[in-house]
Amino acid sequence: MSDDEMPAGDMGDMGGDMSDDDFGAGAGPMDSLPEGVEKEILTEAPPDNWKKPKKGDEVSVHYVGTLQSDGSEFDSSRSRGQPFVFTLGKGQVIKGWDVGVASMKKGELAKFTLAPEFAYGDAGSPPKIPEKATLVFEIELLSWTSKDDLFNDDGVIKSQITEGSGWKNPKQGDEVLLSLKAEQPDGTVIEEKSSIEYTLGSDVLGPVGKAVDKALTGMKKQEVAQLKCTKDYAYGDKTPEGATLTLTLEQIYETKDVSFESDKSVMKK
Repeated sequence: MSDDEMPAGDMGDMGGDMSDDDFGAGAGPMDSLPEGVEKEILTEAPPDNWKKPKKGDEVSVHYVGTLQSDGSEFDSSRSRGQPFVFTLGKGQVIKGWDVGVASMKKGELAKFTLAPEFAYGDAGSPPKIPEKATLVFEIELLSWTSKDDLFNDDGVIKSQITEGSGWKNPKQGDEVLLSLKAEQPDGTVIEEKSSIEYTLGSDVLGPVGKAVDKALTGMKKQEVAQLKCTKDYAYGDKTPEGATLTLTLEQIYETKDVSFESDKSVMKK
């Protein structure tokens, strides 16, 4: 991020790290914001947009930043004509942004007034931000890409490409219909499987089975997801730089036990 884009910076002197409880799709109503972060909604999100981004999601916003002291503008993505994109809750921006944007819905426009401890602290950020400055940001949440660290080790990062339908998620032992495309970082296709029947927990997908199984348990019918995998969750030394898997959950099969002893020895779709 360039020096002209003010919200980013070294967060080391901006206070303690935020806990996971400060983020999440259901978190962040205005009355739960910490003292030092004031929010005023200028334009409500459309009624259908009830979800909120969570820690780790990649968000896209427009913003205008001003000094509370004199109202002067010090930065604006709108004047550059380029939305600002960052990963929520990872300290890529000032603390007030991580907290504030987590409280927003897609399409919402809000004004945040940030005390110095949620902005640039006692030192400020010369020459644009003076010492101990309270800042005002008008932020519009344009969109976000839902991302999940599936094993909490940065080994598999799941990004939702297309939202699914319904409420059911498959579990271990369930049979599904899926498509899978695996690519190297340069776009070279490693393998591609279209509309295959697959049982979660089986070993038919080889080295990528663990990542696929974990991802599927959080997916819904017709959902499309992208998994960025390190080599340990991909093809090992065959792909030392890892691989990207595009996964489509086409169908979740309903099965029932039709065995005489009800011991699941005979299952019917």
